[in-house]
Amino acid sequence: MIKHYPSKIINLNDIKDSKSKYAFVVLNRPIEADTKLVEELWNHSAINITVDGGTNRWLSWARKHKLQDKLKHPTLITGDLDSCTDESLDYFSRSKIIQTPDQDATDFTKCLRVLEPFINELSISHVVALCETSGRIDQILANINTLHKNLQKPSDVSRPVYILSSTSVTWLLPNGQHKIYIPEEIRNMWCSLIPIGHPTIVTTNGLKWNLIDHKMAFGGIVSTSNTYDDRSEAVEISNDMPLLWTMGLKHED
Repeated sequence: MIKHYPSKIINLNDIKDSKSKYAFVVLNRPIEADTKLVEELWNHSAINITVDGGTNRWLSWARKHKLQDKLKHPTLITGDLDSCTDESLDYFSRSKIIQTPDQDATDFTKCLRVLEPFINELSISHVVALCETSGRIDQILANINTLHKNLQKPSDVSRPVYILSSTSVTWLLPNGQHKIYIPEEIRNMWCSLIPIGHPTIVTTNGLKWNLIDHKMAFGGIVSTSNTYDDRSEAVEISNDMPLLWTMGLKHED
């Protein structure tokens, strides 16, 4: 059974106390997550990467919150660099720049490829990608496709890539048995299981509306706007194909 601890990326105390080493990636989307959370995730990461135009957004965000002197410079700046300004590159001149011009893959996908040699070297346990999940549906789906591509590498089955936004955390569950420990502060939030890519047979325990050997697929059953059983501290999920799991971090206005 693969165990998942999302508190490691949403709880400030757990981030500071965790001995896990992780990579933090900033994609080219508005940065709207909690300021202190983003700051702590960045500064406690073993390696941090800004991706193309995400470099501009990171610099603007740091200046907006007057954090330039409190934040490490990116370890790496990646992408085809068609969106990254000279000003950003000059400011982060101590960062290593790795240009990835391949137009057959997104900058997010290419970033994870660049990260590969650092995974074993730094004993990286997971990747956190900062990216708002609202806006262009094509970009949202492209990011989910990147999660699927990353899962095709056998070595990364137990190394999740989390997409963190201001309102949710999303990642792909490989086929198998999973136990997700739900942080106490979000047990009244929504969660969803979405079979993107393949029909999936799913059994769950710990949800308000559990599934028992349900075949999930687009055009059939998907479990959106679910929530947690009041008595559960964890959700157990069995799935025979990769399954997208997403969980809310705060109530919508």
